[in-house]
Amino acid sequence: MRFAIDILDEAGNNRIYVGVPLGIDEGKLRVQLKDREARFDVARITDWCQIDRSQSEGRGELLG
Repeated sequence: MRFAIDILDEAGNNRIYVGVPLGIDEGKLRVQLKDREARFDVARITDWCQIDRSQSEGRGELLG
């Protein structure tokens, strides 16, 4: 299932990435994006929303 993940970058800007969470390694969330795999510091995640579900099913578990 894909998520839209809001990340606060080093410059203080919010960036939204869409991908499939693969797991957490050493405090970083591994995400499969469309064309590559990325790792994001868990402490920099400000929000997320599961985009493959209907609104009535809630926001989903990103780190579960």
